Amino acid sequence: MTTGSTQETDMGVGVGLAFGLLAVAAAAYTFVAPGQFQTALGFAGAVTLSALCVAALHVWG
Repeated sequence: MTTGSTQETDMGVGVGLAFGLLAVAAAAYTFVAPGQFQTALGFAGAVTLSALCVAALHVWG
């Protein structure tokens, strides 16, 4: 049994969930984007936000 006090938060879950939802929105944008450049931007955003989602879970999780 430990006697020390640790502070635990769920910030990693919240930040990861926020990035995950934004990644899903960016992925959905790729299907409704009017042009090829906008589709590429949506895909790039989805990939970037997905990586940030995983990183947030690892850093704060």
